[in-house]
Amino acid sequence: MSPMAYKDLTTDEVCDLLSQAYQSGMRGYYLFGGEPLLRRDIDVIIEYAKHRGFLTTMNTNGSLLLEVAPNITEHLDFAFVSLDYPDKYHDHIRGRPGSFREVVKGVHLLLETGHTNVTLVTTISTLNLHQIEAMARFAQELGVGLSYNAVEPTWIADYKGRSTSVVNDYGLNESEMRFFYSKLLELKHQGYPLMESEWVLRDYAIQKPWICHFPKIFIYVSPDGFIFPCTYTFHHPLVNLKGTPFAEYFTSQIYRDHVKNAEHCNECLRTCVRMYTYTYALHPLHLLTLTTAAQMWARQIRHHMNASGPSKNNLKAQLKRP
Repeated sequence: MSPMAYKDLTTDEVCDLLSQAYQSGMRGYYLFGGEPLLRRDIDVIIEYAKHRGFLTTMNTNGSLLLEVAPNITEHLDFAFVSLDYPDKYHDHIRGRPGSFREVVKGVHLLLETGHTNVTLVTTISTLNLHQIEAMARFAQELGVGLSYNAVEPTWIADYKGRSTSVVNDYGLNESEMRFFYSKLLELKHQGYPLMESEWVLRDYAIQKPWICHFPKIFIYVSPDGFIFPCTYTFHHPLVNLKGTPFAEYFTSQIYRDHVKNAEHCNECLRTCVRMYTYTYALHPLHLLTLTTAAQMWARQIRHHMNASGPSKNNLKAQLKRP
């Protein structure tokens, strides 16, 4: 285990922060990492959050789903599971043999249990740019949703743009990024189960500027209890929650500055961030096209109720792909 794990909040400290967050008006709890399933108390935390009244969501690389899924799925509403290729080449991208099989089996287990709605998350780089449509077909065959990210360079602190980094070896250039968003919009029109709304994809494709409301909706809390900016600049934390009540952050000048800086950032490549922002702003056309995601999750629920899920034959076919 990493030495950093010993700096993590205890189970009681996490639950206390969740209680404070709920009292401050927050109703969604999103676990991500690193890898959240590495926490040995993750089932206790998810169960507490669900009983407290939160909508529970997790982003995972899927490597531990077979082991942990039976203990968490009853209280986990949504799972976003990383998968970057529709066959075993995913193992090469992730640098670990067996990753593809683990993810597919883990997703199947989540669907079988019948409580968790599943979406695959594919991070597009130069290694899999040519597989965008193939991943959409794969998700459709598996009976789950799909969301895309693009590899992005590291942020410089305080909203000063992005740095040159090793990501340049795999990141998409400007022309490839235009192709990426245009392709997603095309797949959306073709009826594939993309979670992104048509309007978000359209605006990314035409490079339309936007006002970001993300810090008004989401707060990133590190495993050791620091609130940090949405730019992932961990060495510039905003607040230490071990010494500051959660509610005080929302009335602080630090919070107001963070909100103001983010509004005109326009550097974010994450479609989900723009999705949340458009929803917060009650963007009418965006809200209208969210029906696709709602229909996708409704189909999953119906499958759960009928105790069907993806067929075992289809699962075996996926695992046998070269």
